[in-house]
Amino acid sequence: MSERTRKIESQLREIVGEEVNSLSDPRINGLVTVTSVDVSPDLAHATVFYSVLAGEDSEEAHTGLQSAAGRIQAVVGRQMRMRRTPRLRFQPDPVVETASRIEAALREVKTEHGDADDR
Repeated sequence: MSERTRKIESQLREIVGEEVNSLSDPRINGLVTVTSVDVSPDLAHATVFYSVLAGEDSEEAHTGLQSAAGRIQAVVGRQMRMRRTPRLRFQPDPVVETASRIEAALREVKTEHGDADDR
């Protein structure tokens, strides 16, 4: 990956993160954190990875983000100096989801088998 692409991804993460935090949509407000951005080699598309506060409805947040994508993309277009603004696509961060599933599985095992340290 080129240095230019890394800079664009970093800039996108910052701008999109700020814009997501400023949205008044109750499906998103205060519940979503932008974790990273992956830009396609031709810079035409950008996948925005996000995490949702534990216990919150991630489907609801995804719907809110998708509905705000055009507005967020317009803000990106105004703030970044690029010929063409990347088309934004929002995806839950697989790393965060995997970590949450592992944590839940470990808690379940601990509950089922009791705490081995007590023996």
